[in-house]
Amino acid sequence: MGSTPLPPASLAVLGSCFDIAPDAMLAVDQQGVIVLANAQARAMFGYEGDTLLGLPLETLLPESLRRIHRTHREGYMANPRVRPMGIGYELMGVRRNGKAFPVEIGLSPIATEVGKVAIASVRDISETRRVRLALARSRRDNFLAQIGRLALESPVYELAIRRIPELVATALEVETVAILSTDWHGSNLHVRAATGLQEQSAETIATLFGQANIVRGAFGTGSRHALTADTLRESGFAGILSGLAEAGFADVAMVPLFGRYEPLGVLVVLALTEVGFDHDELSFLQSVANLLAAAVQRSRTEEQMAHVQRLDAIGQLTGGVAHDFNNLLTVISGNLQLLESRLPENTELSEIIGSALRAVDRGSDLTRRLLAFARKQPLQPRAVVPKPLLEELGHMLRRTLGEAITVEVECSGDVPDVYADPNELDTALVNLALNARDAMPHGGLLRIAASEIELQDATNRWKLPAGRYAAFGVSDTGSGMTPDVLAHALEPFFTTKGAGNGLGLSMVYGFVNQSGGGLSIDSRAGYGTSVDFLLPVVAASIGAAAGMKAAHAPPVGERRTILVVEDEAEVRTIAARFLSANGYQVLTAAGAREALDVLAANPAVDLVFSDLVLGNGMNGVELAHEACRMQPGLAVLLTSGYQGKYGGTESPTAPFELLRKPYRREQLVEAVRRLLDAG
Repeated sequence: MGSTPLPPASLAVLGSCFDIAPDAMLAVDQQGVIVLANAQARAMFGYEGDTLLGLPLETLLPESLRRIHRTHREGYMANPRVRPMGIGYELMGVRRNGKAFPVEIGLSPIATEVGKVAIASVRDISETRRVRLALARSRRDNFLAQIGRLALESPVYELAIRRIPELVATALEVETVAILSTDWHGSNLHVRAATGLQEQSAETIATLFGQANIVRGAFGTGSRHALTADTLRESGFAGILSGLAEAGFADVAMVPLFGRYEPLGVLVVLALTEVGFDHDELSFLQSVANLLAAAVQRSRTEEQMAHVQRLDAIGQLTGGVAHDFNNLLTVISGNLQLLESRLPENTELSEIIGSALRAVDRGSDLTRRLLAFARKQPLQPRAVVPKPLLEELGHMLRRTLGEAITVEVECSGDVPDVYADPNELDTALVNLALNARDAMPHGGLLRIAASEIELQDATNRWKLPAGRYAAFGVSDTGSGMTPDVLAHALEPFFTTKGAGNGLGLSMVYGFVNQSGGGLSIDSRAGYGTSVDFLLPVVAASIGAAAGMKAAHAPPVGERRTILVVEDEAEVRTIAARFLSANGYQVLTAAGAREALDVLAANPAVDLVFSDLVLGNGMNGVELAHEACRMQPGLAVLLTSGYQGKYGGTESPTAPFELLRKPYRREQLVEAVRRLLDAG
């Protein structure tokens, strides 16, 4: 027995039902015209009486949504179906005064005497949405607080970085988050940390963003705004979206990680479905990126500080060892010379002693290199013109490095003069060039350049005060260094070569710092190395100061009694024997206080020969000044294995002459005679 279909519902009956419904109710015919509306609908949309009837449904939507909604409505009316409340979808409605507000609707079709109509139940969810957004913001704020603690307070930086992507993914309810970092060139990217990303996918993503040059192209101009799929497409990076789609991702958002000078990388969020990241979510990502960038800067600063402290500690140890070693060499050299002076010439023993003295010279050169690293090597700075120095160096290197290495020298004539020791500057550049050669066994490009640079403030990678400097750069296309090697590259005796003493870079570092400059190294395995160092340019006051020092050299006359002041007994004995053998009357003292007592008892002393380091109490410079106050015109000759800090302050030896240990007998005698004859 077949069923009898129900007759079509009457619009009047529907209208009666609408009036008792708690929600706004609308009936729309197949052409999209409103045929029924209850009082709640009229109040919600701001219409009076029957003014809603006969209007197109799209009148109640923002103008930007009307065209696409018309398409959806026509599709629905062609295949109507029930969509109960609670499974509806959110739209934006617009009131008669033009104010938009969020709504949620439920749809169901019904047959009437005028044909099928769609019944829409509409609910204003402004308050509900505000609550939902507030809860979402509160939830993200909690995650942001966790990320902030990790980024800024965690003692283990790498563990914190690896944890952050997981927190971001949970906060945004997405599948994949990755932190991409730049290399030292600032272009290539690698995945620093990620969640929801397989190793192969990580390589794909890094390559995709690297090839698109997203860091330089999108963020290199200083833009810190987040990028979404829409803005990537508008900015000409549609290729990224295609690549992400091939990798299975449907949506993306990214923000840059900015350092002081340039982007450090990118924070990338990837979703398997189209998300449409809103303003609040992008603001959350930018806050996370700011915390990450601060953490990266903190980590780099801590690494630099630890590196400087380690080098400074090594420098202090090195300086002390070199001083003691030079004293030992002075004793060995002095006794060998005394033996040599008592032996007849052309004997086998003379040859043996000569060989031992040459070994002493090599030991002295080794300590000189160590002192250069410790920044306690006496320098003789003066004005140096960079262009001819670099051109001559380039000619020499082209002859000696071979045809496989191309040497480029770039230095314009307007690079200002540098205030530095010319010999040490030349040695530093040669050391860097030789290191570059060793890194390019099969040939490559060696580039040496000099230019002027003006630092505006102390926030620079060389940690130098504001001012004018000359920048020297030596770069190669060699094998480069791994991060572990780079961390120890400036330490003395550290080397990855089969031969060599590992003092080349450490000497350069010490010379540059002692000259008032700064040095930085950029290197990556497989991409070469670049060493840049800055030296101060010549100031007008330097020449005047040098002239003043020379003008204040104490006048001395013919004197023959010499006071030797040395706290090391064996070194004191050697110096006294050298001088006695040349006819001088020699008095000795083991310290500054004893020396002043000897001077007070012997006003006829003509010259004081003193070590710089005298144990406790006065150092050699302070003794010299006090001795000259007691006996104006007294000649002074100082000696030391290094020139460093005494009594907590840097004590220059000027205007007193300095003789470096270990010294030969003829060097000591010549210096004494020159000072005594100067008057």
